[in-house]
Amino acid sequence: MTDPQRRAREGESPLKKSWETVRRAFVEFLGLPSLLIVGFLLLAAVTSALDSARLAWLEPVRTTIRVVLFRDAEATASLLSTIAGSIITVTSITFSLLLLAVQQAAGALTPVVYDQFLRRRLNQVYFGFFVGLAVYMLLILATVNRPYNPVFGATVALVLTFVAMSLIIVLLYTTINQMRPVVVIESIHDHILRARLAQHEFLRRTRRKASAAASLSTPVHAAEHGYVVQVDLDAMAAALDETPEAEVVLAIAIGHYVAFEDMLATIRTTTERAPAGLVDAVRNAIRLEQQRDLDGDPAYGIDQLAVIGWTSVSTAKSNPAPGRMVLHTLRDLMARWSAETAGTHQAHEQRPSEVPVVYEDNVFAKLLDTFEILAVVASESMQPQTMASFVRTFVLMFGRLPPEQQPRAQRLIRSSLSALGEHVLTVELDSALTELAVALDVAHQRDLAAEVRAAQQAMAASLGKLGSRATRASAAG
Repeated sequence: MTDPQRRAREGESPLKKSWETVRRAFVEFLGLPSLLIVGFLLLAAVTSALDSARLAWLEPVRTTIRVVLFRDAEATASLLSTIAGSIITVTSITFSLLLLAVQQAAGALTPVVYDQFLRRRLNQVYFGFFVGLAVYMLLILATVNRPYNPVFGATVALVLTFVAMSLIIVLLYTTINQMRPVVVIESIHDHILRARLAQHEFLRRTRRKASAAASLSTPVHAAEHGYVVQVDLDAMAAALDETPEAEVVLAIAIGHYVAFEDMLATIRTTTERAPAGLVDAVRNAIRLEQQRDLDGDPAYGIDQLAVIGWTSVSTAKSNPAPGRMVLHTLRDLMARWSAETAGTHQAHEQRPSEVPVVYEDNVFAKLLDTFEILAVVASESMQPQTMASFVRTFVLMFGRLPPEQQPRAQRLIRSSLSALGEHVLTVELDSALTELAVALDVAHQRDLAAEVRAAQQAMAASLGKLGSRATRASAAG
């Protein structure tokens, strides 16, 4: 029985699944709070050491604090007990209300809100601070006894309590602010840009087309299932060094879902089939997980924007505002990547050490697919203002698209014309279609411009006539 067959029969071990869950929890949320809690533990140790030490220069400070605030151990214990109980109660109530607000926002938009809430550093600081403060107070309280009065520890606890009460106000505002659609969408936009930037080195080191020299092919199949979250180029390069004439053609892209025995890649060679060691190395270099990773997968962010746009624009919510925000955000990404692609073509000769790995970059195509999806849902909900935003995107962007993406954009514009019959030809939509036809003429796409004008005229033929949705579609068709 081969190793992949054994893995298929046995499945993924519970220990491995548990470890993966713990690892992801620390990556997404628990890492920073855990560090803050450790910091509070160290702070408790430092203040306890100061309270235990009898340093001459600290005695006047200790005496002053004891006289003003903490006269004896019983008073200190009572105050710390009250503060600790209050902090725990207020924190529990506040976090419960905030999680309810997050749940409501996730229902209005998408579960993406949960992911954003957990990943925000500021939220992690809040959680770590409040939990760490409660742990710190309980530790200091545990040291209080009749002869021992932790003056410095109690003073630090009192000061941090004032800070915590102030932070609750800030926490309430920042959490509510994070639930606004514009903030959610902008956060995804920023994540997409950072993920794309992190992908640049990978794209520069890989090829877009396979070499014509190789004639033999050895398939590499998946031994597990999950989403592709990483392709380790260094591991592949090290394995390919032992077979210099080999070339790996990846059949997957970052973010693709892979089932057991799906094709991961093909190893192309010139004289003999790829050795088993190289096949295993290529398979192991492609990391699969049960959840996609927004930090390294720009297409995942685009999918999240598509879900928000679809949910908001469709009759499930019938809220065009977030949908138009999504269209504007996607247009910004399109503009940035179009300019970036032009710069890449100009500096093509300065590529770093290339690995013989062929990778098909699908991010720009995913971006265009999302526009098409939103055009379809705008027709389902009969929102001409959303359709007008879609049309204006290509009025502004068609001439700026990379040459290799323009055929896909033409296909997209042509398919969107089929959905125009569901709309009333409002002034805004009429103006946008007119501008699109002009922009296509300027780009020497006169046949497509003529199709746009024909669809616009068909819609205009229904103006002034009382009809149903079905008759509008018939007239525009």
